[in-house]
Amino acid sequence: MSSTAPQIRLEAALPEALGRIATTPGVYAALWCGSASRGEANEYSDLDIHALVTGDQRWRSHFTVHGNGQPVPVEVFYNPAGQISSLIAQEDSASVAMYAHGRVLLHHPDLTGLMREAQARYEAGRTPRSVTAEQRFALIEEVMDGRAQVDDPAHVLTAMTAVSRRMMPLLYASRGWWDVKREHWLSDLERRDAGVATDLRRLLEARDGRSRQAALEALTLHLTGNLAYEDGRSTPQPVA
Repeated sequence: MSSTAPQIRLEAALPEALGRIATTPGVYAALWCGSASRGEANEYSDLDIHALVTGDQRWRSHFTVHGNGQPVPVEVFYNPAGQISSLIAQEDSASVAMYAHGRVLLHHPDLTGLMREAQARYEAGRTPRSVTAEQRFALIEEVMDGRAQVDDPAHVLTAMTAVSRRMMPLLYASRGWWDVKREHWLSDLERRDAGVATDLRRLLEARDGRSRQAALEALTLHLTGNLAYEDGRSTPQPVA
């Protein structure tokens, strides 16, 4: 584990956090997840903990404990084991990553089984999911909004929203890659697809709207092939 001051502070706060979680009615297992569990804490890191509970309800809580005399925020996700197993089977990226790489704080056979499920799913890779006509249309709409705002200071918000909310999640899903946090996009893409990494860097480092828009469109083409609108419709849904 890392010996940095933030890491030491968070590790020192673990016993108090676990003591509080373990006394929560229904809790019978706990897993430490996130950057701090990997020894990568920084001064802004918190403690992310997943707890297994009896019953058929799920919820989350947040509170503050202390490590070496300093406050440490804690976020806890409470779920029945069956819910986590279902999320892993559905290839929910966050659940797979957390349970595949987390550190056990409170042992139970259910937790061991879920971790094995997650590790097997992670190693097998994610099932690629094609971009739907509706998703493609929504992404191109945002790119066109960017064209209209290219000389407006708000362009940076439009471009970054398109990349964060649509482009990157769709790219990772369509390529069959497990999601990573946005701060790891560049390093992850540099080993997966240098062309995408280059265009993302161009967008992030752009000093004006036109350069940013050109990078946004280049990024989009990696996913859509072109920027032409195509016919399509959403799946009909019953009304209340």
